[in-house]
Amino acid sequence: MTRPTFDTRDYERSWGRTPRGRGSWAFATETDDWILSPSLTYTEAKRWAREQRPEADHFTVGS
Repeated sequence: MTRPTFDTRDYERSWGRTPRGRGSWAFATETDDWILSPSLTYTEAKRWAREQRPEADHFTVGS
């Protein structure tokens, strides 16, 4: 199984920087199914998103 990709272009366009730090993160899957993480670091939130949607191959990071 390949690791899913995380597209941060929308986030970077909105915030002017790459995602980092602690917060509640939004991720969309290929089906535009948005999930909101609890307060986690960005790295922890990516792991959390993969656990929530193990079938997803691509996530978009929301702003």
